[in-house]
Amino acid sequence: MWQAFVALVQLLKLLDRLAWFLGRGALAGILWTILAVWRLALQCAGLDVDRKSRRGAHDRGGRRGANFGDAFATTEVPERIVLSSRGDANKLEAKMRGWTRWREDYDIDNILATPKPSFEVVKAFYPHALHGKTKSGHAIQMEAPGQFSKLIKALRDRGFANPTRAVVEHVSFVMSYAFANVDPRNLPNGRILRIIDMSRMDLADTTYEAFMFLKTMASSVSIAFPERVHRVVIVNPPSGFGVLWSVFSPLASPSTLARVKVCKTTEEARRVLEEDMDIRDIPREYGGRCTCGGNRRGSPALKIFGTFRDTGGGDAQLCPSASMSSCWRDEALERELWRDAAALNAGSSGGSRGSGRERRGKSGDSRGERLRSEAGTPKTRRTGKTRGETGTGTKGGARERRKRTGVGGEGASGSEASGSWFW
Repeated sequence: MWQAFVALVQLLKLLDRLAWFLGRGALAGILWTILAVWRLALQCAGLDVDRKSRRGAHDRGGRRGANFGDAFATTEVPERIVLSSRGDANKLEAKMRGWTRWREDYDIDNILATPKPSFEVVKAFYPHALHGKTKSGHAIQMEAPGQFSKLIKALRDRGFANPTRAVVEHVSFVMSYAFANVDPRNLPNGRILRIIDMSRMDLADTTYEAFMFLKTMASSVSIAFPERVHRVVIVNPPSGFGVLWSVFSPLASPSTLARVKVCKTTEEARRVLEEDMDIRDIPREYGGRCTCGGNRRGSPALKIFGTFRDTGGGDAQLCPSASMSSCWRDEALERELWRDAAALNAGSSGGSRGSGRERRGKSGDSRGERLRSEAGTPKTRRTGKTRGETGTGTKGGARERRKRTGVGGEGASGSEASGSWFW
């Protein structure tokens, strides 16, 4: 069965290249986009869709000094990486290297204590929100992926030269926040229930740039957050998704399939979500009775969303998140996230608030903050010093911000795996 999957992937690659070369890539784009979303769901749930031979799976490994050479001779391998490797030593090494590189590239040690200039714009054009806890205490996040070209354009319009990097950094911040403040428990807990609403997926997501964006996001999530998902509930899937799911789901283990549910109807979504959530906490659009928020005038997020306009085509319209229900903005944990992000940004996150330019933060130098956010390294371009040595990333400043805002929670202690936000 696995060979059939590999053959199908190769066929799709050939179709993709040929179709784009001929200038007619819509069909290939649709198939690839659906495949990428499927891949993202399964990777988050614990299935590695790039798995290779398990030869040598048990001849090396372990948590400390896992024969990685000098680079990892004294590095303790996080337990979640060990668990996600399923005893495959080669996979363990690859995951550890990717995870270490990701932590360095995005300065994960300080991610809960440094400004987030892209926070508002990503929230505006990519609807996603924390929505309380499950009955067993896991964090809940709702997401509505789709129309990625508009998100990319909105970020570029506001001065972010590398939109994909900005979004990965944003997702890393939001997820680390959830695991520090909502479910900071160790294994087997410290997980998240993801509700993925695919109703916003459309033909705009078949562009090559949008596909590459989604592919990078899927890869980053797989590297950064192994064994962090409690369950993935996919609602409102496109018709093609069901076909791919029926083909690929036999590749997954029973335990993986138990963590991924595809719901075609509202009734099915309600029934599945009730296994983890009280009916009063399930959003109405998924068959529940949640009325969190309700007071649109009192929503700080909605006020900010009202300043963002979608100029992707024709008359300017409000950003996608402005049209979502109050459950996507006003649940208590989501409000706390917004308050803490605003504190990190000294009251100016996301920059524009309608101006189209980055606003100046506390340092008075928006360009410098954007360079630090986008440079791809914890060092600044101006001084070459690390964030721990200068500017808003100093250890003292980080401690003061955490003390003032409560950001970081138990995970800011720096104990397990540099802060235990993920581990």
